[in-house]
Amino acid sequence: MAGYRALYRKWRPMRFEDVVGQQSIVSALQNQIRTARIGHAYLFTGTRGTGKTTCAKIFAKAVNCPHSENGDPCGECHICRGIDDGSVLDVVEIDAASNNGIDNIRDLRDETAYTPSECRYKVYIIDEVHMLSIAAFNALLKIMEEPPSHVIFILATTEIHKVPATILSRCQRYDFGRILPSDIAKRLEYVAAEEQISLSEQAAALIARLADGALRDGLSILDTCAGVSQQVDEDLVRQMAGVTERSYLFTISKAILQQQPVQALEEVAQLRQKSVDLRRLAEELTAHYRNLLLAAIAPAGELLGGVSAEEEREYLSSAANYSQQHCIRAIRCLGKAMEQMSRGADQRIELELALFQLCQPEQQTVTVVQSAPRLQTTTPPPLGGGFKVTQPAPQTVAHPPEKTEEQPAKAVQQSEPPVQTASKPVAQLHEPTVFEQWSQVVELLQGKDPLLYANLKDSSAYCDGRRILIDGTVMFLEYIRKNEYSKRVLKQTIEGVCGVRYGIGPYDKKTQTQETVSVTTEDTLKQLQALGVNVEIQTTQNKGEQEP
Repeated sequence: MAGYRALYRKWRPMRFEDVVGQQSIVSALQNQIRTARIGHAYLFTGTRGTGKTTCAKIFAKAVNCPHSENGDPCGECHICRGIDDGSVLDVVEIDAASNNGIDNIRDLRDETAYTPSECRYKVYIIDEVHMLSIAAFNALLKIMEEPPSHVIFILATTEIHKVPATILSRCQRYDFGRILPSDIAKRLEYVAAEEQISLSEQAAALIARLADGALRDGLSILDTCAGVSQQVDEDLVRQMAGVTERSYLFTISKAILQQQPVQALEEVAQLRQKSVDLRRLAEELTAHYRNLLLAAIAPAGELLGGVSAEEEREYLSSAANYSQQHCIRAIRCLGKAMEQMSRGADQRIELELALFQLCQPEQQTVTVVQSAPRLQTTTPPPLGGGFKVTQPAPQTVAHPPEKTEEQPAKAVQQSEPPVQTASKPVAQLHEPTVFEQWSQVVELLQGKDPLLYANLKDSSAYCDGRRILIDGTVMFLEYIRKNEYSKRVLKQTIEGVCGVRYGIGPYDKKTQTQETVSVTTEDTLKQLQALGVNVEIQTTQNKGEQEP
């Protein structure tokens, strides 16, 4: 009694006309066979379950079948049957994952010298060719450069980027795309009918969505469900595939939107109790937020795919409640969680952390607008010449804050009064004065940052109109230079006390005195030119000199 064969093996296509979802590739291969323009090397690339090895075997039969019709093998002659059952030795299938050494390729090279015994061509199908070692690739390259006329190589891989360019340049490349869910569902319904399995339309659509473009995966899921019951419906598929009905996605996203982490985590705990795979749940949540984002962009639902009509209506009605910024933030956060899961981290903890983070309110930022400092038009003392300064019309210059977070998608009204900005003449920037509110700032730091308070409790500070210059110890200067958090706390505290946003810097009496004395006319001109003032130099001639 013959043993049971899995559905994906039993229903593997035997002719090109049975291949699903790769019509352009099938047409190209059939046309080559009809016109006798057969190459010596082919490269099939694509994700798993898309038909690479299947097409390679059909092509091997078609080029050797004496009764091929329209580029398709007959499937009835002794060569077609022999290739199918492995009795014809002229078609060799090699698994590069287990035969990846140079010795294996050398043996292959020696075999190519002999002509085929039964067929017209010797066909070598090398599956997962990217697993070959560098030395094996080099040996294979020597064969593929000048192969015998009776040899055809068909290379198949899921990771094309690992195949050397020297190999790629000697092959005809065909990219196998993911099979559409509609095509997978149609094939599943055909197979189920032939196997006398009652498969509902909703169950076929769900299996097609779970297969993710791989027909072999879809047949495997159908095979698993059929082993439980011949009546395969949507509930059975969800049970066997480890997923539940998709209303939980809207429940979790609604809890996140309302900032209710307890409700979201309780829903995850219930799904885990039902043996739902948490990584798949994270993937479904990512696709869920993508659908919400697309439903908001295209209200008619043109961009939604792989969802039922009922789910499409739910997405279209719920999309208005979710901003684009919220959806993008959720997709990125869940993506980071899945990345941690792939590194071996606890899946439940990573997903719960991501959901808890999404339940926290988004950080809001305030844009500070500073006005350009006014210029005092003074006539500098003549140093061998006079200077004519032309002051431009007053204008307002917008400066961004020193460090801002990502701007929110919608404008948020701030209840606090607008932040005032410091506006001092340029000349006063080099004349620091005592900062009177410094003691109040230091006192507030005691409750915010104790370590920063300990470094500043005996210090003093000065203001030059643009910065707060702190006269502290060398240890404090090194600490504040490396600690961004304390630097930010200090700036925010100063702003809260005096209502003005200042920068901070070190104060050195000796340096400050030297800087004040060393300000020359040339320095003043450079500052004026940097601010957009037109400066014209008029040279005053001494007596006895002729004017130009």
